[in-house]
Amino acid sequence: MSTRAMYTFYDSYSEIHVYKHHDGYPYCKFPEGEGGGLVWINEAKKFAWDLPRFEADEFASAFVAANKSDGGGVRLVGDKRPWEFASDCEYWYKVSSIDGDLHVTVMSVDWWGDEPRQLPIMEGFLRTLLSTQREEALEKGYMLANTKRSRKEVA
Repeated sequence: MSTRAMYTFYDSYSEIHVYKHHDGYPYCKFPEGEGGGLVWINEAKKFAWDLPRFEADEFASAFVAANKSDGGGVRLVGDKRPWEFASDCEYWYKVSSIDGDLHVTVMSVDWWGDEPRQLPIMEGFLRTLLSTQREEALEKGYMLANTKRSRKEVA
């Protein structure tokens, strides 16, 4: 079962939506490494301009480069209402830059029906959110043992 998510990268000039078909939960630790939306956003930094430079379209491209290993799975969404493209998403990540650092709002979404609903579940600077999630995973000893992700994708 896939956990679908929408990622919206925005600045004062543009808003770019990217759909990822799998592993959209915010964070998970598993035997081969870690995964989830916060990790996928962090991985995009390897392909993007160094912060503090941030342009939404460029970072969206970096996100695709970091997360697409074959056909399907990750794609650009061309309209401003992402729920019309992927009503089956479980999470929506809104990513921008504040004071030269990546800022993320993570929402649990229910886009079925006439009125799309979003419930914010965490918000803050990416480095802080990732640090908190990693600490919680260590404290809980939580590890996802069964994952469809290959070792190549988490390396």
